[in-house]
Amino acid sequence: MITKWMKNYIAEHESQEGLPLNPQQKEFLEKKELLSPDMKVIEAPAFSPMYSLSNKETDEPLETPANTGNLAVSLVKTQPTAYLFAEDPSFATIGIDGVVLEMDDVFETVTALFGLQVQKKHGEWLKKYIDAQLGTAPGTRSLMFSADDGLWDVNIALDYVDGFSDTNTFDETLKLVYEFVFKMLVALEDEA
Repeated sequence: MITKWMKNYIAEHESQEGLPLNPQQKEFLEKKELLSPDMKVIEAPAFSPMYSLSNKETDEPLETPANTGNLAVSLVKTQPTAYLFAEDPSFATIGIDGVVLEMDDVFETVTALFGLQVQKKHGEWLKKYIDAQLGTAPGTRSLMFSADDGLWDVNIALDYVDGFSDTNTFDETLKLVYEFVFKMLVALEDEA
């Protein structure tokens, strides 16, 4: 799964001067021996997703603040009726299209919601992994498989993720989400 997505990523960047990788991707590809000796690796650009702010009830677009990536993620707590959607090309390497960040109205935590391209049969494993990483407090996670699009609808409370603070910027928070999902998929592939 993640190996396939990383191979696709390599293929997409073959014609470029170098393969942009973050440390996590590079370590994974080296471990899997997927980097050819003639492949030049360069440092991936800083994580900088595209953002859009919308109303939770209506999905109506709201004015997205300038330099959103540099703002503290606590913004979603000060605007509880809004959610922030983020897209980044690197998300393709972990099987997601985008991430929604919002405040959970009941538990008052910052949550990340995304659709994950993992087979339905891995549901119990995903739940156990997330529980082992985040604990089992109410509102920590929810997973539901959508047969319509073949995705796991994943919702995790970021307040329980190591390294998270609501003073983190949106860019830092999404990098943390990326790293969490990447590690989870590597662990899943190693066990499958």
